[in-house]
Amino acid sequence: MNDLPLITIGVSTYNRKDYLKLSLDSLLAQTYPNCEIIVVDDGSSDGTGEMVKECYPQIKYVYQTNAGDAAAKNHAAMLAQGEYIVFNDSDDIFLPDAVERLYNAIKDKEKNACSYGTYITIDPEGKELPTKRKVQLYPSGSITRELIGHILVNCTATMMPRQLFLANGGLGNIRQVAADYSLYLKLSLQSNFYAVQEPVFLRRRHSGNVSQINYAKQKVVLNVLEKFLAEHPEVQNRYPREVKKRLADLNNKLCREARREKLFAEAKMHAKLAYKLKPTLKNFCRLLGL
Repeated sequence: MNDLPLITIGVSTYNRKDYLKLSLDSLLAQTYPNCEIIVVDDGSSDGTGEMVKECYPQIKYVYQTNAGDAAAKNHAAMLAQGEYIVFNDSDDIFLPDAVERLYNAIKDKEKNACSYGTYITIDPEGKELPTKRKVQLYPSGSITRELIGHILVNCTATMMPRQLFLANGGLGNIRQVAADYSLYLKLSLQSNFYAVQEPVFLRRRHSGNVSQINYAKQKVVLNVLEKFLAEHPEVQNRYPREVKKRLADLNNKLCREARREKLFAEAKMHAKLAYKLKPTLKNFCRLLGL
């Protein structure tokens, strides 16, 4: 074990005491032998702190006033002692060899290499649900182009050098969604990402997921990508077709969500932007329908 680097597993939680217990059990069962686990409680009021202290005295537990998931993960990284850090959300479950496989993917690679894994979707009771793969083969190496097209890298089960995470400002100040997407876009210009093709964690879908889709959250994703492209015009120049397609697709998603939420002016605006970016018959018909 002394030859293996310490890996910190940061767990952010908020009022998910029962799910958190399952998550922590999965982390303690990891086959990788040199881990530390840090739980940052983002202001829970359901007895989370008492449960962790009573059932898991070997796990470091920290309470913070509610500041959002990104702030809790950043807090864990600041407290971490590991050479590498990987995060797990308190409603998700790591498969037993998740940390080992993520580490093996980068152990012989360059200094700032990162690894990421895929997942199996489960329902609130833990029953497996259909999981749609965004691509057939998850890319390794320089993945900026692929990240423009899809959010391929999850905040859960992505391993990176802790100092790399901190040097890039962690997850920034985005309170709910897409903080990880913003970071990984930035890191993709500095580091190679190596994919673990087989699932490494169980991703739980339930009514409390912050990642559930709505208009406001989709708008944050678009804003993150537009900000990244504005800060790195060379990326847009390098991948013009991919950028236009992605921006058109995001505006179409926003149009759909806006219509669902009866935000008709916003829906028409996004339909116009989508058609301007990608003047296809399908996008023209969508615009005429508004």
